[in-house]
Amino acid sequence: MITGIACIPLAIPLLWLCAIRPYCIRNGSGYTPGANIGVTLWIDWQQAREIAKSKGDRGMILVCRIVFGLHVVIACIFLLSLIAIIAN
Repeated sequence: MITGIACIPLAIPLLWLCAIRPYCIRNGSGYTPGANIGVTLWIDWQQAREIAKSKGDRGMILVCRIVFGLHVVIACIFLLSLIAIIAN
């Protein structure tokens, strides 16, 4: 769990900067709303997913699924941590 807490917050922005953001820009959809990095990451992720589905790009669909899965894992770790704190 400690590894997940340390590595996942680094893996998500890395995937965004190295795969999702360049993919969106390459396909003319690099939208920056001027908000924080989380909002920009989420919007780029949604656009990359839609572009990949329309083009049938299995590699980017996999990257988008990995990013979503990592977000789910982080949410579960957070909830389990809260439950553990409340239980004690």
